Amino acid sequence: MNKVLSVFLDRLSERMTALVAGLVSARVAGMHAEVQAQQQSDLEDLARRYDADGKSEIAESLRRRSLRITSSDLAGEGTEIVNLTMVPLQDPGNPEPTDLRALPDFSGSAKRKPRNQARREETAAEEEENS
Repeated sequence: MNKVLSVFLDRLSERMTALVAGLVSARVAGMHAEVQAQQQSDLEDLARRYDADGKSEIAESLRRRSLRITSSDLAGEGTEIVNLTMVPLQDPGNPEPTDLRALPDFSGSAKRKPRNQARREETAAEEEENS
């Protein structure tokens, strides 16, 4: 009985999680579209202002930038951003890209012994040497 209830609750929680994730992703997509529309509107307003001032090159540049904003592929934009951030690190004095694998691992996986334990081991080693 307990196992049946556990399986039921597991399946129920999985389905609820999927529903909540779907609702959240739909909301995020809507907010993203709203922000893009606002950015396009702002850029078009700026372009009109620069056109009125006689700066047509700047206005055209703003309109081209506005056209690049439109995208409904959030995952594609995310992978593009990740790819742009993964450009190899370059040292200003060295034109060759720096290989990050040569850097030391600072992940913290190697743990130090506590101070008291290290002292105990030292005193135990000294006692063994003395006896």
